[in-house]
Amino acid sequence: MKTTALPRSQPRSFFFLGILVLLGLGTLPCVRADAPLPSATSFYERFIAIDGACAWPNLSVLPDGRLAAIIWPLNNHGVTEGAAECWISDDHGATWRKASVPVPNLPGTNRMNVAAGEVDGKLLAMVGGWDKRRPFTGGQSISSEGPAERARLGAVTINPLTAWSGDGGRSWQQMPEMEFPKRPGNRSLVPYGRIAKLAEGKLGVMLYGHGVYFYVSSDEGATWERRGAMVGADTHNETAWVQLDNGDLFAAARTFGDIRLDGFRSTDGGRTWQAEGQLTLARQHPADLLKLPDGRILLSYASRNRGMYGIWVQIGDPEARAWSAPVLLVDLEGSSEFQRTPVPSSDGGYPFTVLAADGTLVTAYYSRGVPAHQRYHVGVVRWRPRDDAFPILQGPAK
Repeated sequence: MKTTALPRSQPRSFFFLGILVLLGLGTLPCVRADAPLPSATSFYERFIAIDGACAWPNLSVLPDGRLAAIIWPLNNHGVTEGAAECWISDDHGATWRKASVPVPNLPGTNRMNVAAGEVDGKLLAMVGGWDKRRPFTGGQSISSEGPAERARLGAVTINPLTAWSGDGGRSWQQMPEMEFPKRPGNRSLVPYGRIAKLAEGKLGVMLYGHGVYFYVSSDEGATWERRGAMVGADTHNETAWVQLDNGDLFAAARTFGDIRLDGFRSTDGGRTWQAEGQLTLARQHPADLLKLPDGRILLSYASRNRGMYGIWVQIGDPEARAWSAPVLLVDLEGSSEFQRTPVPSSDGGYPFTVLAADGTLVTAYYSRGVPAHQRYHVGVVRWRPRDDAFPILQGPAK
C-alpha cells in the first residue's frame, strides 16, 4: 500500500486533531460498546483472566507454546510488601494459573517493576521495586500513595535483580543484584517492557530513572552494561522497544507532563537515539511494541481520556514510519470499581501483546473494574486483525 508523508510544513498535531474529529464523526474503525465483535477484527474473545490484581502484565511465549505472564498480584499500586508472580496459560491466554515467584521480596520491600522476555529457551525477568513498604492486609484496593507520601516515608526504588527459568516458569535462579549509578534521592533505575535478543546476539532492555537508558548483556542476563541514553533528565519514563527488520531499534516512551507517547529511533544498536515526534494524544500511554510476522509493528496503549477509556492499537509499516488510525480494541467502560459514585475513580491500561502459537494475538491489560466485574483484574483479549482494517494513513513528520 502506498504511504504519503506529511509535507515539511505540516505540523504533526494536525494529524491528531483530525483523528479526534473522525472519532467524533464515527468514521474511524473503532468499537461501539454495543458491538458484538470489534469491526477491526476477524476473531475476538475477551476474558477476566486473573482476579484481584493491579498486575501491569508482561507476556512471553514459551518454547512449548504456553504463555507466561509476570504480574503484580495485589490490588494496589505497589504501596505494600509483595512480589511479582509468574502465571502460565496452557490454552493461548483463555485461562491462567499461578506458577511461581521469580524474585521474592524481603520484609519491608516489594518487587513490582518488571522487564521480561523469553530468550533461547529461557524465561528472564528483571524485577525492581521499592523499600519502606507496609504489610499487605487485603481489603479495599489502594490505587496510589502519591509522591508526597513516598517522600514522607523516605521510600526509594531498589536495585533490580534478574532471574531466569529454564523449566517454563516453575522454578527460578536469581542472579546477583544489579548495581546502577544512583539517581537523585538515592533511587535505583526501574526496568520496563521486554527483554529481547539483538541481532548481534546480546540481550537488550530499557530502564528509566532521571532519564531513559538502553542496557545490554553478553552473558544471558547475569550482568548488564549501559550502552546508551535515549533521553536525559526527567522528560520520559516507561519505554517499550522493538528491533525492526531493517536493524533499527524503535522505541515508544511515555512522557511526563501531558503523558503521551513519543517515538525514538536508534540506527546503531541503541548507542544513540533520535526523537521522531509524537505518537499519541495526551493521556494515552504507556506503550507495547510487537513485530508481526510480516514485519509490520503493532503499537498497543491505553487511553485514559474521558469517553475514550480503553485499550487502543495501531499498526505501523515495517520501518515504524507510517501508522494506521487508532482502533479501539477493548472498551474499559470507565475502568472503576466504584461505578455508582458520581465521579468514579478510574485506573487501567498497560496492554502487552504477544503472538500465540495458534496464530491469535493475545493482549493482556489491567482494569480497576468494569460494570460486570467491579474489582481490579487482568483482562485478556484473544484476537485477529481483519486484513483491511488498519490502512496506513500517513508517513513521518519531517
